[in-house]
Amino acid sequence: MTPWLAQRLALPVLWLFALLVAIATLAVGALTVDGRPPSARRNPLVYGNGEPVPGGQWSLLCIDGVSYLEIVTQRGWAVLPKMRRNGLPEACELREAE
Repeated sequence: MTPWLAQRLALPVLWLFALLVAIATLAVGALTVDGRPPSARRNPLVYGNGEPVPGGQWSLLCIDGVSYLEIVTQRGWAVLPKMRRNGLPEACELREAE
């Protein structure tokens, strides 16, 4: 093969390889990254002594400006308002869309 022909064939192959690497990187990132905000992620539920509740998870919800805790266990599911120390429901901050 002549050097001129080898150079002409190598350039498209390199661009194709770079494109495939970029697509693979984006696909792996899309499949492994949790895109939900931290307050909406499922967190492990633990007892007061620090032991994990079997199958228990919690997440924070914001409904009409009030914070709610969504609690999921093997025995059931509940949504409770998050209360302050003074007994009033806690307000949540609504962030503007980015």
